[in-house]
Amino acid sequence: MQVSKRLAGLCLAAGFLGFLGGCATRSQDAALDMPGLQQPVEIVRDKHGVSHIYAQNEHDLFYAQGFAAARDRMWQLDLWRRQGEGKMAEQFGPRFVEQDRAARMFLYRGDLESEFASYHPRGKAILTSFSQGINAYVDWVRANPDQLPEEFKLTGTLPGHWSPQTSLIRLYGLTRNLSTEVKLAQQVAAVGLNATQDLNVFEPPLALQVPAGLDVRQIPTNVLANYQLAREGQKFTAADFPRSPLTLQERETLAEQLSATRVAALDPQADPLAVRYESNNWVVSGGRTATGKPILAGDPHRAITMPSLRYMVHLNAPGWNVIGAGEPALPGVSMGHNDRIAFGLTIFAFGDEEDLYVYDTNPANPDQYRYGAGWEEMRTVNETIDVRGQGPVQRAVKFTRHGPVIFEDPVTRKAFAVRAAYLEFPGTAAYLASLRLNQAQNWQEFVAGMERHYTPSENMVYADVDGNIGWFGGSIAPIRQRADWSGMLPVPGDGGFEWQGYLDPKALPRQFNPAEGFIATANEYNLPADFPYKEMSARMWAEPYRAQRIQEVLSQPQKVTVESSRQLQYDTASMLARQLLAYTKSLNSADSRVQSGLQLLKEWDGRNTVDSRAATVYQFWLAEVVDRVTALYVPPNAGKIFGKLSTVKVMEKLANPDAAFGPQRLQARDGLLLAALGDGMAKLVQRQGTDMANWEWGKLHHIQFEHALAPLLTPDRAQAWATPRYPVGGDNETVLRATYRQSDFRQISGASYRQVIDVSNWDNSVVQNVPGQSADPRSPHYKDLLEGWATGKYVPMAFSREKVERERSDTLTLRPAGAR
Repeated sequence: MQVSKRLAGLCLAAGFLGFLGGCATRSQDAALDMPGLQQPVEIVRDKHGVSHIYAQNEHDLFYAQGFAAARDRMWQLDLWRRQGEGKMAEQFGPRFVEQDRAARMFLYRGDLESEFASYHPRGKAILTSFSQGINAYVDWVRANPDQLPEEFKLTGTLPGHWSPQTSLIRLYGLTRNLSTEVKLAQQVAAVGLNATQDLNVFEPPLALQVPAGLDVRQIPTNVLANYQLAREGQKFTAADFPRSPLTLQERETLAEQLSATRVAALDPQADPLAVRYESNNWVVSGGRTATGKPILAGDPHRAITMPSLRYMVHLNAPGWNVIGAGEPALPGVSMGHNDRIAFGLTIFAFGDEEDLYVYDTNPANPDQYRYGAGWEEMRTVNETIDVRGQGPVQRAVKFTRHGPVIFEDPVTRKAFAVRAAYLEFPGTAAYLASLRLNQAQNWQEFVAGMERHYTPSENMVYADVDGNIGWFGGSIAPIRQRADWSGMLPVPGDGGFEWQGYLDPKALPRQFNPAEGFIATANEYNLPADFPYKEMSARMWAEPYRAQRIQEVLSQPQKVTVESSRQLQYDTASMLARQLLAYTKSLNSADSRVQSGLQLLKEWDGRNTVDSRAATVYQFWLAEVVDRVTALYVPPNAGKIFGKLSTVKVMEKLANPDAAFGPQRLQARDGLLLAALGDGMAKLVQRQGTDMANWEWGKLHHIQFEHALAPLLTPDRAQAWATPRYPVGGDNETVLRATYRQSDFRQISGASYRQVIDVSNWDNSVVQNVPGQSADPRSPHYKDLLEGWATGKYVPMAFSREKVERERSDTLTLRPAGAR
């Protein structure tokens, strides 16, 4: 292919352009004059691709952060902006008009001054500076097209400009629970209220009720089509790239590859009934550590993608000195430490920020919906959508008093709208409230910041140099004051189901210096027993196994160290496996294959290590057990709606077998377990053969990436841009969380970033990102962190200027244009 030859010779290893674009092969320093700067800024890039930014004022600090992020993640950032703002058609053509309309339903339309000020007293100035820095790099790279990322070159497109409002996009926030409401309504319609209650886990316990006036059978199967289109987007086709230099066949391949990587990179909201936004964190007081000062650790779990969702940076200017990770599209960091405090997050599934409202519409006027005793007019906003290759088009977006109308059914005369706290309350763009935490100097300032950290809901753990530790459950929580309104099902929109404001943030749960000497969270149900607002909670939390294991380890008498925290982040012991293994003690089989599997399981310690054969047997067995128990309780006509039962529910049914197992319940339970093991062993042998040396867990379970452009490259270039295959341990329920595709056992979700912070000496802290800081395969920081991530090796979280200089790779100085 002609394109393969062109791709093979892109890297300018020497000279300024190669340095700036990421092609450096040796330590280099460079300078660049940029408009909009007030004073010179140093961007010291360390050996691991982390930019340490030294500015002389706040404006230049965030300008440089935007510039550095764009240098490393231009294609990722441009798609984030275009999809979130509803501007895909401007770049990719008329097929994306409806996607843009759907995205614009979820723009924040409140008072922008209050919105900016919620994140930080100088929030507007910070976001303005950040967008100016991104735009400066956009202008530079457009003036130097050889330095454009290859995705732009091959699609025939160019990056666009940001505004201060761009980082306020709501689409990517990890909010809840609209999809759950629809799913539960469909389950009730399929199997009834009692079965739905029985087959789900609600925490705290809930007697599920259908809200008065709601007919769950009238919820269309595609009611969330626009909601999902906005978040997930649609696939590219060859016709979307008319300016591409590729042949039609090559453009078809490009469209397929970019579609797959775009969906993964954007990490759209998954089904909350199969929680995937899971994480671990803990903080240990000095009384339990070897240094006498706290240690704080965390590893947020998301989709594992190339490029990484996370972006590490160190920000240093008067009033600012903070290091950690956030997302490349946002200023500041969402987890890390400054010179006084450390903080780390996991999702806190307390606040339920969404409701689906169902309306009767007027037979004489479908733009009117019943509210109270009369009809109320929908508000219409006409959106102008720019379209590549033609003039702008107009699309109407309708709103009820509750929010955007996402679906209308003219046959049943129903309309459906979303009420969402993040659409009507200022300060609810995801993670931006971390800006206040970045400057907090003590527990009181941290708490004040967390009381304004609305989205996403977070378990934020805390430590400071004075030896204090703490936890704050941050959230925004609407108040629903009806006995038949838990927030778990849609409600009529006729005025009988109105929020009564929000829970006062001062009432949110928190802990400070608990007697146990440590705090740990892993998305489990963790509301304090005496918390008075438990009934306001969303009811679906992560399964408890990771939290149980972390608690078990941290409760041991040994002093905690940075090293022991690193080991705990890689812990592969499964509390779920222990529960299932308990049944093997009384199981035996005349089938030699099943008995050999039983023997491995009986001798196994429940650790999913890469060299464990029993771990592989367990994985195949568990999958079959879940399928068989699900089939016992979920009728075939509801299988698609329910999917698989949660492992918590499966273990509950195994522990207390009921009439579904038949008259001989315990014998039937044991028979199910043996039959499941037989099927699992058969599938294992079919896949890996009878040689047990090939049954080691790491022979199947692995991490690996290919670049999205791989099918368009020469074999040598494709291999160079791909990553090696690394075996990985763990599974979906271990502290080393490693969710994998069933088809090939490749890990697809887990720790997107890891940090272990030593409060006694910030420079002893360590981090990981995956697979690297840069999205450019020409950069040495494109995949250089993957091996360490896969094998448990960390890199320094260099904080002092002396440590940064020891780790330095190169320095880029940004100077005010015209200053010389």
